[in-house]
Amino acid sequence: MRIKTNEYFTIFYEGVRGEAKLLTNEPSLPRTRKPPSRFVDSLPTSLSYESIYDLYHDEYFEIINNILNSLDSRFKQSIFPLLCKVEQFILSTANGTQVCDYDAINIINIDEFLTDDINVDRLNLELMMLPDYFSRINKEKKLGLKKITKISTVCELLNAQQLGKSMFYEYCKLITSYLTVPATTVTVERAFSVLNRIKAYLRCTMSQQRLNHAIIPHIHKDKLDLLDLKSVCADFISKNENRKTFFGTV
Repeated sequence: MRIKTNEYFTIFYEGVRGEAKLLTNEPSLPRTRKPPSRFVDSLPTSLSYESIYDLYHDEYFEIINNILNSLDSRFKQSIFPLLCKVEQFILSTANGTQVCDYDAINIINIDEFLTDDINVDRLNLELMMLPDYFSRINKEKKLGLKKITKISTVCELLNAQQLGKSMFYEYCKLITSYLTVPATTVTVERAFSVLNRIKAYLRCTMSQQRLNHAIIPHIHKDKLDLLDLKSVCADFISKNENRKTFFGTV
C-alpha cells in the first residue's frame, strides 16, 4: 500500500529510465492494432494512451492491485489466525511469559488446534518445566539467547539433547502439527503435482518407501544442492562388494 501512490510511481519510473539509458532505446507507445471487423462488437474497447508514462502508470497499478489481492486471499483465511495463535503460544511458553503475561495466548485459545491430537494434561505439565530446560541448555551451550523469537530456535534447543524430545513429547507433537499444516491449499496442490510427475503411469508399481525417498529430494532441492556428491557415491559403493569391484574407489 505504501508504494501504491503516484509520487512513488514517478520516482520508480524515472529511476528505471535512468538505469536503462545505456541498455536499451527510449520506450515508445506500441502501435495501435485494429481488431478484425467480425470481432469489433465482442471485444472490449482498447484504451489509447497519450504518453508512455500513462501506459506504464496503468500497468504498474494493475500489478500492485493483483499483488494486494493475492496477499489478502492468502492471509485472510479462517485457518491463518489460529496458526498465528499457535505460533505465539509456542514462543510465549518457550520464554516463560505465558503465565505472567495477561496478553499472552493461553492453551484455551488454541483448544481447536489440540483436539484429538494432543494430551492437554501432559502438555500442561511439560510447559511448567520448559522454560527452565531451555534456560539450562542456553547456559550449557553458551548460546547467549535473551529471548526466543523463532520456531526454528525452539527446534534447535529441543534437538540439543536427546532427552528433550522424550521429555517434551506433547510439546514436540504440537510443534510438528503446526509446521505440517499448510496455510493454503496451494501447498497441497503443488504436492499433488509433484506426486503426479514422480509416480507416473510408467512407474505405477513404485513402493511407498521409494516414493518417499524420491519426493523428499524433489521438494527440498535447495538442501539437496548442498550435499557432497562424492561422499554420497563413496557411501553407496561401500555398502556392497560388487559395487566396489565395479565402481572402484571415489
